[in-house]
Amino acid sequence: MLNTLDYIFIAIYFIVILVVGFWSGHKEEKEDYLIAGRKLRSFEATTTIFSSRIGAAILLTYTALVYLYGLGAYWYFIGSVFGLFVFYFFGKKVKKIGDKERFYTLSDFFFYLKGKTAGYLSAIVVIIIMFGWVVLNFTAGAKLVEAYTPINYNWSVLLIGLIIIAYLIAGGFKAVVKTDIIQTLGIFLFFVLMIYLLVNSETKPKIVISDLVAIPTKEIINFFLAGFFIPMASPELWQRVYAIKNQKHFKRSLILSSVFYFIIGFILLMIGLVIRTEITDISADTALIVGFSSLLPMGLAGLSVVIIYSAVSSSADTYLFTAASSITQDFMEKSGTIRKEKLFVTMRVIMATLMVLGVTAAIILRDIIDTTFFFVSLIMSLGFLIVVIWIYPKINKYSVILSIIFCLIGVIIPTVLIGISTSLVIYAITSCIIGFLIGILINIFKAKTSV
Repeated sequence: MLNTLDYIFIAIYFIVILVVGFWSGHKEEKEDYLIAGRKLRSFEATTTIFSSRIGAAILLTYTALVYLYGLGAYWYFIGSVFGLFVFYFFGKKVKKIGDKERFYTLSDFFFYLKGKTAGYLSAIVVIIIMFGWVVLNFTAGAKLVEAYTPINYNWSVLLIGLIIIAYLIAGGFKAVVKTDIIQTLGIFLFFVLMIYLLVNSETKPKIVISDLVAIPTKEIINFFLAGFFIPMASPELWQRVYAIKNQKHFKRSLILSSVFYFIIGFILLMIGLVIRTEITDISADTALIVGFSSLLPMGLAGLSVVIIYSAVSSSADTYLFTAASSITQDFMEKSGTIRKEKLFVTMRVIMATLMVLGVTAAIILRDIIDTTFFFVSLIMSLGFLIVVIWIYPKINKYSVILSIIFCLIGVIIPTVLIGISTSLVIYAITSCIIGFLIGILINIFKAKTSV
């Protein structure tokens, strides 16, 4: 449990975040609210890219995977860093087209290149993915609050949701960016705590390279593919690419955020190995939380609550805003359901609605690992399709449309019939490829019949 000083630190953090969020929304125009005026420089862009990626999916889920699989879990980070490297070259093209055509969302890319049907289908996947990450981060944050305070899980979820929605409604994307700067500072403090734990722990993790391949080959492939394809289809990363001022700042921010991301991943690996050795027979979902509460002194354990929560909220607000953007702009605005002057009000209502739904889902779905792999499978399938479009821009629209549909089928049906596991990654990408190939056959058939 936390002491009085810990609660004061937590209260100060919440107050600062709310003040910054409300201040960011002062006299904003459409471009400011939706995309920060497309003026992000290297520092702001680096912090918002980095902090949005270091959320529950990394801190808790990755530590849980290390707890279960040891060094073999690092294949996720190897794939992810490699994916960010490849995304840099693709992202330059996305940045160029996005600036010219005034893109706001990932699905704008599909609308522009492959038409309305592909655009709407990609938006459906984006909304499902982003909402899933919201639920995951709400779940992780609530487990953290529940573990350290007298507040139970349900009330913890509600508290987190209310704080995030308060500054999002006020400040929009600019609030996300400004609060990400504060939250990045928190993540670096967390890095210091992790170093402290490693230095002072009696157990010193040993890196044996052969342990990288000690896990089943199937899991190596699953982890690497998941890590590699996620950057390609991360809607929040695409939004930041559009929001960055120019190619120079894009290059700097992506390189710097990737370096920081790699370092944090390696230190998390070390921490996970220490916890795996020191503390046995605990739930993998809460390995990081239990590990810090058991291995750090009382004062530092309390500080870790604020820091881990800042990482969780820096991702949750991003995903909530991105999901609301896709619903409002990709569906309602493009279909003519709302007028442009009603965009702000509508988006705020949708964010509040998603917050309520996210809180409800987080109360029902409490398994972090299962939730992660369900949505990772969707995002990596979309990432695979984006890579195909990048390599071969002339790919026919039938392949794109069917690939997205089969991706959804390949995740949902195995989940219902078999259950969630790391194998969903393979099911999803295989289904995506099948839809892609069927689309090629349909296109060939139509070409022959039209002759």
